[in-house]
Order: sequence, then C-alpha cells, then structure tokens
Amino acid sequence: MRLLAQTSCLRIQYDDQHQWLYAQWYGALNEAVAKEGCALLLEHQRAQQTSKLLNDNILITRPWAEGISWGAREWLPAMAKAGLRYLAWVYSPHLLSRLVFDQSQLDVVFPIATAFDDVAQAVEWLQNQQPEVGAPLRTKQW
Repeated sequence: MRLLAQTSCLRIQYDDQHQWLYAQWYGALNEAVAKEGCALLLEHQRAQQTSKLLNDNILITRPWAEGISWGAREWLPAMAKAGLRYLAWVYSPHLLSRLVFDQSQLDVVFPIATAFDDVAQAVEWLQNQQPEVGAPLRTKQW
C-alpha cells in the first residue's frame, strides 16, 4: 500500500492491488481533526477515483460521537459524488460509536455502507463488491 497522507489521527493509504482507499483512524478524535481527516479523504477520493473505501476505526481511543451523523449528512454524499460506491466500516471499540453508526445506517442511501468487527471481514466484503459500469449515482436529499 502507498501512503498518501497522514495527520495526527488518520493515515490514508491506497491499496494498488485492490484499487481502494484505506483510512486508518487512531487516537482521540474531535470535530476539528475528524473534519480535517474527512476533507483529506475526499481530496484523495477525487484524485484516485476509486469506488471503494476501507474505513478502519479500531485504533480510536476517543470517538467524536457526532462525527458519524455529520458524516452521513455531509461527507458521505460528497464522497459518493466523487465516485465512492462501497464503504466498509470497521467498528471502533467504543459502544457509543457503534450504536450511532448502526442508527445512522437507516439514513444512508449511497454509498453502500456495511459495518464489520474486524479488518479481515471488511477486506473480504470489499473484494466481492463489483462496481456497476455506467451505473447512475443515486443521491438522497438531506
């Protein structure tokens, strides 16, 4: 994997073999660092034009609980517009973060987001997702 960017709470890599972005979040998150990381992910999504993202939250020591709701409203639609179709979300070990993510799934139309307890399961699922060539982008009004 190629390292594309790194911040105080996020490492973004591109997996050349699988042709997807890998985001590994770590440490204590707050609004500022989470939004900075999401902006970087959006920048690299636009540059790489991949349809898949592996979002690994296992190493988060303190989540920003509102971040998942904010991401569903603002960040995911922008990522979908930039070509993202499949999001493999690896849960944070924090129960509150898991509950917020599961509840937010009801509102997410696109990309297709599925949550996992470990990275291996997420990788297997992403490998099995085949992007539809020429498929129209579905969007939801927020």
